[in-house]
Amino acid sequence: MALWLIIKLSLVLISPFSTTTTFELNNVVYTVYVADNFVKWVIGYMNVTSYDPRGVGAVGMLFIFPRNSTYCFWMKNTYIPLRIVWVSGSRITGQALGRPLDKTPVCGYGDKVLELKPEITLGEQQQK
Repeated sequence: MALWLIIKLSLVLISPFSTTTTFELNNVVYTVYVADNFVKWVIGYMNVTSYDPRGVGAVGMLFIFPRNSTYCFWMKNTYIPLRIVWVSGSRITGQALGRPLDKTPVCGYGDKVLELKPEITLGEQQQK
């Protein structure tokens, strides 16, 4: 029993698909997975072929960092295209489209990063 508990706790700590949250954009509520520690930041969407591997209706992943800084992402070992959006507080500071398997880093500034399905667009009014 103790071993099963340790295994389950370990999976929660390392899997970026273990927890979800929601956010609202243009009056639509979206579900995203949460990457809130170093291991989850490193794993992200690597080696998966779906935006929602657990089938919970997720359209992306929210990376939560401890402070505002420049954060860079690359798409090596990522098989799905991603809209990458940097957020500082509640303000969008930048965005880029990540191409599958591209090794070119894309960087932006914020304390959060959203990786979303590319078809989820952000209106110009949110990018102030």
